Amino acid sequence: MKKIVSLVLTLILGITITTAALPANTYALSASDCEKTFLGLRPWYSGLSEVKKDSTGRETCVIKSPGEINADNAQAPYFWTIVLNISADVSLLVGYVALIFLIYGGYKYILSTGEPGKVAMAKTIITNALIGLVIAILATVIVNTILVVVGSNAS
Repeated sequence: MKKIVSLVLTLILGITITTAALPANTYALSASDCEKTFLGLRPWYSGLSEVKKDSTGRETCVIKSPGEINADNAQAPYFWTIVLNISADVSLLVGYVALIFLIYGGYKYILSTGEPGKVAMAKTIITNALIGLVIAILATVIVNTILVVVGSNAS
């Protein structure tokens, strides 16, 4: 019975997350449509795309070349924008994992029923998850700050 309830709850949670993460239908493209996120994860080309019309007049998202971003055709800002977008996603994923471990540690603490060994293990999990969460938040702030500096120099 527990397995069935667990399976049903997992399916409901999965459907809820999928529904919340799916983009809404739109009819005309805008610059933000080229850089849709999934669970907060930005695409690797964030800040490098634009909307252009193709030969049939249909709007499409196109990734700019390094020459379109910087008049000197310097590839360094282009490359670092991609690297910082990927590192921001990695730090966000680390934050998600830390949050999952924080919840897991809370459940372990609740289910420890006062046994000293289990309580100590749960507290260790919670402490390590909080440290990981703080590191992930700081990493995201640092990467976003650098991305703004590099992005402002690129334009």
